Amino acid sequence: VDTTHRTASRGGRRLSLSQKELAVLERLLAAKGRPVSAEELLEGVWDGETDPFTNTVKVTINRLRSKLGEPSVIHTVPQAGYRIAHDDAS
Repeated sequence: VDTTHRTASRGGRRLSLSQKELAVLERLLAAKGRPVSAEELLEGVWDGETDPFTNTVKVTINRLRSKLGEPSVIHTVPQAGYRIAHDDAS
């Protein structure tokens, strides 16, 4: 992720990400392997008016996983949220 130019790439291939997808990816990478809850992502990436029961985070994570390709680097941690393992991000 290039935070200055607001772009991301994987395996030398530039990814076409929406602003929300890029912001979610940045949050997950900044957590350095710690699970980030859907609530934390809603508060940090979306505005405070977003319905906490929405599936927006899940949909965005699924789109992001698809765009990042295989092997998947975003892992679901049951009862905790989502994370990118530190060794996956390097």
